[in-house]
Amino acid sequence: MAVRFYVAIPVMAVLAIIQTAVLPHFSIAGLEPQLVFVVALAWGLLRGLEEGLVWAFIGGIFVDLFSVSPVGLSALAFMAAVAAPVLLYPILPPRRLLVAVSMAALGTFIYLVFYALALRAFGHAVALRSLADLLPLIGLHAVVIVPVYLLLSSILRVFRPRPVEF
Repeated sequence: MAVRFYVAIPVMAVLAIIQTAVLPHFSIAGLEPQLVFVVALAWGLLRGLEEGLVWAFIGGIFVDLFSVSPVGLSALAFMAAVAAPVLLYPILPPRRLLVAVSMAALGTFIYLVFYALALRAFGHAVALRSLADLLPLIGLHAVVIVPVYLLLSSILRVFRPRPVEF
């Protein structure tokens, strides 16, 4: 795990910069995908809970560095939103891509609710009714995870091929 931990730092830093500086200029229906979260979720679905949580924590810290929310809040929300889908993933049908789409929707819902409740707990004015305005983000993440999941699984196949058994 140590090697993937060190790879996560520059990858998530670059993704956080892209998410903050580039994606707002290319919004889809007024929404920008949480690219860091989607990559952490896809990595967790492909490599397991431990690695998914590490990537979500690192990505969340970088996202918090570019936001006005308390540092660590996005990291906790990302970790909660990655943990539930990754734990459900092995017991679901073997149609991995379709399951990844539904896990992205579930993870995004958990992220939005956790983040809003945590912001309210820290005294920030967040109307829970405003979560309904963010429901299209669930659909956006369900679409965005498809190329991310396919790209990460291809990268893993190249750098970590399955051992040949005789």
